[in-house]
Amino acid sequence: MNKIPVILIATALICLSLTGCLSDEDKLIGTWQFSEGGTITFYTNNTVSIQNIRPLVAIQLNGIFTYSLADHNITFTSHSAPVGITLTFTYTFTNDTTLVLKNSVTITLTKVK
Repeated sequence: MNKIPVILIATALICLSLTGCLSDEDKLIGTWQFSEGGTITFYTNNTVSIQNIRPLVAIQLNGIFTYSLADHNITFTSHSAPVGITLTFTYTFTNDTTLVLKNSVTITLTKVK
């Protein structure tokens, strides 16, 4: 009996099961696009660049921030002007390419890279 097909199928199943085991932090890394323009880019060093997302600009959340995750909440903290801004949103992934942030506003983002 040829074992190569069995090994290939087992390897494929293992690879597919591992892709579903990404942490939320791993899922966040990359650039997300807001439907009305603007982006959020999450980096592996827990910094985030928020650029021109109108509902966030209105509450002074535009620029470089740190972020932290806990219990399906994401907290953005400013360490430069304006200093002292800290905002927390609940977050959900509706799939691997859609992220929803909710606070007093709801922001739906699509992963672009």
